[in-house]
Amino acid sequence: MRLIVTTSRKPSANTSAEATRWAGTLGAASVPRAGKSLAELVKETAAEGALVISGREPRFVRPGDGVEYFFHPNMAKIRLHNIAAGRGDPMLTAMQLQPDDAVLDCTLGRGSDAVIASDALGERGRVVGLEIVPIIAELTRHGLRHYESGVAPLDAAMRRIQVHCADHRAYLAACEPGSFDVVYFDPIFTSPIEESPAMVPLRALADKSTVRPDTLRLARQVARRRVVIKNVVGSPLWKELGIHQFVKGSGSRIEYGVVEAETREH
Repeated sequence: MRLIVTTSRKPSANTSAEATRWAGTLGAASVPRAGKSLAELVKETAAEGALVISGREPRFVRPGDGVEYFFHPNMAKIRLHNIAAGRGDPMLTAMQLQPDDAVLDCTLGRGSDAVIASDALGERGRVVGLEIVPIIAELTRHGLRHYESGVAPLDAAMRRIQVHCADHRAYLAACEPGSFDVVYFDPIFTSPIEESPAMVPLRALADKSTVRPDTLRLARQVARRRVVIKNVVGSPLWKELGIHQFVKGSGSRIEYGVVEAETREH
């Protein structure tokens, strides 16, 4: 994706410097706002969208279709509250995490699932998140480092996550067998079931690839214990991947397919 980095209409010196830094990180052009609209800047530079640096959180804007994307931990705060209240979390049930575990989240997105895993593991565990789309990866990396939720455990969990902009297929292929205890996937659903406005821009920008059988084979080699995949109840993906073990919350339209690691079958 070709993008530019710009600022608000009346940037401070710090904001302009921050825009230059972001441009370097993303390998994009830093374009002065010069009083122009984002639509004008994007058209003049033949870009697909603009990362806007201002006094608020950095946000990516695509004027052509109105997509506006920025970091937010999404449902993580509510999920942590439910866990603290003893209501559990089906993803954690599926993962069966242990204190010293290492988790590889192959489809990081905004990172809300990685945050829940990080909180469950605490300081003894490790969570690595992979995101193939550069703008999503960098906004999530920045958000996990700097977002202030007002909830200390949530903020601590976010700070512990390691983020890599990478294709999970190539990353898995380069990993030694048994590099992580749990390998996790949350691919973009073919038919969305979440009505949250927060999911609309993520779906617009995210990689739409599903989990293929060859990817699952790699994941089972990299996992020491299990691979967990999130999808809608009754998804055709389960038959394609040969998955028969599931965990779901009561009344939920989402379930987690579980496959034991290859090493655990020998």
